[in-house]
Amino acid sequence: MGIINRITKRTLQGEMSRTLLTIFSMAIAATLVVATLVGFTSGQDSLYHAELKKTGGMQFVIRDVPRQKAAKLQQNAAVEKSLVFANLGRFTLPKAQGVTDPTTKTPELVAMDQPALTQLAKPLLVSGRVPRNHTELIVPTDLATKKSLLGRSLTLQTAHGEQRFTVVGTMYGYQQFARAYRWITANSTRSAATPTVHVAGSLTYLKRLRSQVAALADQAGVRPRQTNIMYNENALTIIGAGADLINKAALTGFLALVLAVIGLAAGIMIYTSINLGVRSRIRRYGLLRSLGATPQQIRQLVYREGIALILPALAIGYLAALTGLAGVMAFLNRRFATAGMTDMHLVLSLHPWPLLGSALFMLLITFLASARPAAKAARVAPLAAVRDNLTAPHLRARQLRPSVWQRLMPTPWGQLAAKNYRRNSGTRWTMITALTVSIVIFIGFTSFIRTALQSTTITYGTGVDVSTTLVNSTDTAPLQQLAALKNVKEAAAVQVSTIQLAKRPQGFSDIYLNLLVVPPAVFARYFDNQMTLLNRAVTTVSASGQHQESWVFPQDPPSSLIIDRHTTLPVAQMIKANTPMLRAIASDRGGLVISQAQYARLRKGRSKTMTPVSETVFMLRLRDLKKHRSTAAQVQEILSAPYIYDRIAENQTNDSFILAAQVIVYSFLALLSLVSLANIIDHIFANLLQRRGELAMLQSIGTTPAQVTRMLGLEHGRLLLISLFWGSVLGAALSYALQRQIGSIYELTFVPPWSEIAAVALVLLTVWLVFAGVSYRLVRKQNIDHWLRLT
Repeated sequence: MGIINRITKRTLQGEMSRTLLTIFSMAIAATLVVATLVGFTSGQDSLYHAELKKTGGMQFVIRDVPRQKAAKLQQNAAVEKSLVFANLGRFTLPKAQGVTDPTTKTPELVAMDQPALTQLAKPLLVSGRVPRNHTELIVPTDLATKKSLLGRSLTLQTAHGEQRFTVVGTMYGYQQFARAYRWITANSTRSAATPTVHVAGSLTYLKRLRSQVAALADQAGVRPRQTNIMYNENALTIIGAGADLINKAALTGFLALVLAVIGLAAGIMIYTSINLGVRSRIRRYGLLRSLGATPQQIRQLVYREGIALILPALAIGYLAALTGLAGVMAFLNRRFATAGMTDMHLVLSLHPWPLLGSALFMLLITFLASARPAAKAARVAPLAAVRDNLTAPHLRARQLRPSVWQRLMPTPWGQLAAKNYRRNSGTRWTMITALTVSIVIFIGFTSFIRTALQSTTITYGTGVDVSTTLVNSTDTAPLQQLAALKNVKEAAAVQVSTIQLAKRPQGFSDIYLNLLVVPPAVFARYFDNQMTLLNRAVTTVSASGQHQESWVFPQDPPSSLIIDRHTTLPVAQMIKANTPMLRAIASDRGGLVISQAQYARLRKGRSKTMTPVSETVFMLRLRDLKKHRSTAAQVQEILSAPYIYDRIAENQTNDSFILAAQVIVYSFLALLSLVSLANIIDHIFANLLQRRGELAMLQSIGTTPAQVTRMLGLEHGRLLLISLFWGSVLGAALSYALQRQIGSIYELTFVPPWSEIAAVALVLLTVWLVFAGVSYRLVRKQNIDHWLRLT
């Protein structure tokens, strides 16, 4: 062990309490860094694999690969796993069947074996099952058809003639690999002879994934490459491998911002600790210089002290961060399972780069924070240090004059506190700056996150429990089946059209009015078989940020609406959409409720002034909300709908995500606040220990421990109050700026962060009281003769 290492060891052992406090402070910062980097990569991996499950674990699909080259592509060392399915060519749908594909007039039919059907098709099923033979078919849910296709027979006109299939399943039409497979059947002898196949695969390594896949396509002779390669962009974007450069930059920028905030807080804390240590050891450095130590050796002494402190702090940080992350993930996974989020499962990923990067980041911060104190220690001259000139501040004439605060103090101890505060400008402003920055970060980000999370829980009234929209469908016949379900309390259906009025009625916003077309049963139950103006409440945000409620239509509605010179629609009544079902029927703009028969009569000859009905919305309220999932499954089976909106499940999912966001954000801010709090404590108590000789001199002339404690309390109380004031003002400004940045999108209302300011004030008061107690005990028990001899 070299002489520099021996001196470093003895220095830290000689100030054991302060060394342990500094290691504890650094350990909190290290915990924050490790938790951030490991948590970030773990979240990325978890979301990436959740998205990848939707495409059977496959990252890409290469279309139209020559069959003879497909096996070689699958055997490539870069390919981890792959599936092959046959391209049966394009087909057309006879018009007589009343079915059209909105994406193309000539869809593509593919044939899959059972492993491919299980991995690629089954996760996308909306209703039914996967095909078992070559006469069965899966079709997309976004087809234009008047009736459900499940169980029906379809005839496809292919290049080999007409082929008849039975529809046994429906799947999401809009999915990542929709251009590769939308119409799916099972393999047959004919599919084994097709000249081209599609290959879905996943690579072993993600680095340069797109260039690797492009190279595979080139080797297989696939042309044109740009249109025949598809990626799971949702999954790849999460890990920063997406095609959108803006998303990559946003992901990198977010991580850089978080690390910058952590680095700032940790850097200030480490700098403060090491700088105070250097100031307290000026004499020792002077003595070392007088014994022949070079400035470079003194500088190394300071740097090694920082390294000696950060290494055990890193060990503690790794243990605390990984244990904490594992516990948080286990808790959130239980919440996700309770909410029915089976695809969402957080896994702790221990990749080398975040683990190694955390250590390198903390070492870099420690090195940068030690640079200035090390340079200061290296400049110490032996004679000046022995005379102790460097420990006394260099005062300007302004600092020697009594301040206003000093003149107003009624007691000598108050005046002495004001004088000390004025003269210790360097130390004072270092601590005020560090403390103010910490308070700004805490108040600004905490209040912003609290407001943002609260805004997501604002409800404008309870809606229906289950609903779905059937696009390109005008059939309301399934409403009777839905109403007959055991757990359904209310059921309704509505179709929306728009009509142009000849004259805008008084109080209406424009001449276009929604027509809410409902089946006879709904028209009778909710509207007494009368044309009804259904008024909808709209919530807006004022310029001052307050939520205001207004109604779409005036309180005194017109008795009739003029369509043209030949047609006038009587308005029998106006009712407010003040129940869940009425709010769902009214949607967001309200409108005139009419029956299907009235709509059919009104539609004749008005193709230019009326939009046709193109979709049907079914809405249900349930008797037992606990059975919402089984009821939603029944609705999906009856309607073969591509998507069922389950409000209860959606609320549970939102609550789980909000809870996850709260746990992550508040844990981050709590650790960041602990770093700042440790900085405050370290600074205050290190300053107290450094002034023990000065305090001993005051005691030697008759000052009591209580009087010394009051003097110190006044000094630090003013310092804490100034930091609290500027930190609160700037923190509120930061919160306001962040909320204004996204307020136009999410309608956030700025609320002054009084609760955060009160929390900071309470913490600072606690620190001040603890400091007063420790100061009194230290002053009362210290050996005055010992410290006077050292002065």
